[in-house]
Amino acid sequence: MILYIFNTINNNQVMILDNRMTNQILEDTMDTLIMSEGTPSNWDNLSDKDIKTIGLRKNSLSYQISYNKLSKLKNNTDLIDDFFPKGLSYSLIVYPKNNPKNQEYIAGEYSLENRNNIYSKEVPIIIDYGYDIYTIKSHKYMNYCPYNHNNSSSIWQCKPFSINRTSMYNGIFYMVSNNETNYILSNTYNQQVNNTVSNKKNINQEVESLLNSESDTIYIHINTNTTSYLVYDENNLEKYLDSIYDPEIYILKLSISN
Repeated sequence: MILYIFNTINNNQVMILDNRMTNQILEDTMDTLIMSEGTPSNWDNLSDKDIKTIGLRKNSLSYQISYNKLSKLKNNTDLIDDFFPKGLSYSLIVYPKNNPKNQEYIAGEYSLENRNNIYSKEVPIIIDYGYDIYTIKSHKYMNYCPYNHNNSSSIWQCKPFSINRTSMYNGIFYMVSNNETNYILSNTYNQQVNNTVSNKKNINQEVESLLNSESDTIYIHINTNTTSYLVYDENNLEKYLDSIYDPEIYILKLSISN
């Protein structure tokens, strides 16, 4: 009788210890993924053999999760296999907070529904899509406007940008505004393009028509009193441009089973 009780206690202790270890692995793995940028920090641009650790944070100055790093992990799911001891199965997914059924598989197994002892952790995240974003806003002491908009009482916002022709081939420039408004693109050769933008617009052709050399200064004049942006996209991610004004909250969910 005493021997039976002794064995039962030991089994319970082993189970408690096992549960604690599994929970610790879950916590440590999620912390590494969302709190670090990985080593090297640009691991998403490197071959697998040059990657030391995986982290999804954009960089040390940002709390956002890198879309490029998520995509790299999704296409190379074995990159985080070493996070988990043999015998543990895992699943990493992401989905919009307001649409939990729209789940996207990132790594591990697609589902652990039929497993026993499933441990899960969910963390809200905001995704950075790798855009280069420039605010179009006048500064009366720093920005010269060839049309003297900065000396008028109008609501024009004007700013010069140095743009090279190569960038036209590697990505897309967008004008992004949260209302319909008129804008002017001009160069230093008295050439200009007049148009309107509503929400977002690809302006590559317009910009290229104003380039007279490999690199030129292009002035953007936009007739609005709200903040507008020049956005450069190298990843063909136009569908996420709305996130500039209204970032969507996602849930990153890690589940493990022993």
